[in-house]
Amino acid sequence: MGDFAHYQFFHRHDSDDIPQYNPRLISITSFKIQVSNSMGRFSLAWRILTNAAFSDNVTQLLSAAPTTKPTAEIPEKPAIPVPPKPARSEAISLLAALQREGRFLDFLQEPLEQYTDAQVGAAVRDIHRDCKAVLERQFALRPVVQENEGEKVDLGANPDPGMYKLSGSISEQGVTRGTLVHHGWVATRCEVPVWNGSPETSSIVAPAEIELDRV
Repeated sequence: MGDFAHYQFFHRHDSDDIPQYNPRLISITSFKIQVSNSMGRFSLAWRILTNAAFSDNVTQLLSAAPTTKPTAEIPEKPAIPVPPKPARSEAISLLAALQREGRFLDFLQEPLEQYTDAQVGAAVRDIHRDCKAVLERQFALRPVVQENEGEKVDLGANPDPGMYKLSGSISEQGVTRGTLVHHGWVATRCEVPVWNGSPETSSIVAPAEIELDRV
């Protein structure tokens, strides 16, 4: 448009010096821009049809262009560390505690035929006291049912077989009530000591005791 367009776009009135808006010229300018864009697209299409080398270059560029938007990489979740398998069974640790503090295994493995009832009774008293202390410290055993043995207990329609061991006849209508024969035991905690010995001794319940000779 040059200076003429500039002059037409903002021309001055005789009454003042304020530039005035010319809507007619704006419409003409928009039309020229649209025509220019259309001619540019037509020129590009004509060049692609008539120029084989240019057409090949355009085809290669379109083929190399990504067809989809690149997706952001999702960071991998850190692997949850798996705790190592205990080197020793807690059952072995429990047996070791009962043997160490109450001589439990010595009592069970000892032939009792050679001892009188009075001798066995005297030995059992100490073993009973010390082994009970171990179980109380590690498991805090308590009765499953608080009623006394021989009393009636309400069980409900569907008693849990893991909590109640049933005996006697069971009616088709379901069990609701029975007589307590044994109150059962439940561990209110489990605090078996952590073993930190060598793998070669993981199965040792009680080490051999040896008194050295004097040199």
